Amino acid sequence: MSHQVGSERPVRALTSQVIAAGEAGGYVQVVVPERAKEADVPAYGFAHLRDRRHHPDVFEYLERIQDTLHPFHGRFLIHGPPTEVVEGSWPGSMVLIEFPSLAEARAWYASPSYQQILRLRTDHIDGDVVLVEGVGAGYNPRDRAMKLRAETS
Repeated sequence: MSHQVGSERPVRALTSQVIAAGEAGGYVQVVVPERAKEADVPAYGFAHLRDRRHHPDVFEYLERIQDTLHPFHGRFLIHGPPTEVVEGSWPGSMVLIEFPSLAEARAWYASPSYQQILRLRTDHIDGDVVLVEGVGAGYNPRDRAMKLRAETS
């Protein structure tokens, strides 16, 4: 199913193929359920890639992924640079892709164009991928603390 920005029709993101792809090869796919949110809250596709391998399939994946992002307005914010670990340990590298919304992030992941190239990465790199909604410009962690306190009392 294709997705058009501004479209009012729902986008199915979790198909049996997406779930099977997420469970294949030791990968864990986590999809955060939608929650009440502000308008225009971005979402992110985050990958922790633990075992990068330079394989021709991975090079092809890298050459083709940007074309899968364009229809969903996805853009790379982080793409595998070395990290400076200041607490704990971090084996591997990270990728962070921003989308205008969680619906667009889900639609991208489930899109036929992305599903067609997904195995090029998953067959050669171990890691975890999550889709997560961001917070709005007015986000205040104190509000979150108040909500959590209310839920625990």
